[in-house]
Amino acid sequence: MKRLFGKKKENPQDTIARLRESLETLDKREQFLDKKIQQQLADAKRYNAAGNKRMAVAALKRKKMLTDQQQKIAGAREKIEIQLNAIEGAKMDMEIIDNLQLGTKTMKEMHKGMDVNKVDKVMDDMADQLDVSNEIANAMSQPVGEVFDEDELLQELEDEELQDIEDEELDKIKDLPEVNKNKITEKDEEDLEALKM
Repeated sequence: MKRLFGKKKENPQDTIARLRESLETLDKREQFLDKKIQQQLADAKRYNAAGNKRMAVAALKRKKMLTDQQQKIAGAREKIEIQLNAIEGAKMDMEIIDNLQLGTKTMKEMHKGMDVNKVDKVMDDMADQLDVSNEIANAMSQPVGEVFDEDELLQELEDEELQDIEDEELDKIKDLPEVNKNKITEKDEEDLEALKM
């Protein structure tokens, strides 16, 4: 279709569809020619068997012409397949490029209000807020009320344990039978005297 300023731009999908139609038409034509070739070959054999050489040669000539047409169609089909593959590849490349451009445009839009200084500031602010959060957590973990010195408490515990041991020893001594002072033997007196010296 011609327009005022040139031809209408061809849509790749339409071109691919038209090339596929051409391939289908060529396939049908090849199948038709193949049947005709087989028919001419059968005719040539039949005429030859009947002794009619002139008709057998004429059938072989028609078979050769049909075979030449079939080869031309096969060549055209090969060219169309090559072109079809190239167009499909180019279409895929075009779609990839379009998607990459769209992705790049989206990234540009997303980065419009962003620069390195802004990111650095956000990161600094985040670090400051983390420090504040840690300070708050530390303050919250401090004990409320009177603060006791741990060393003093441990010393007090040790003193209590020593006192318990002394009390136990005293109880043992109290439980011992009293020594009868009237029954001091001579030996005891000698030992006492030896101690005085």
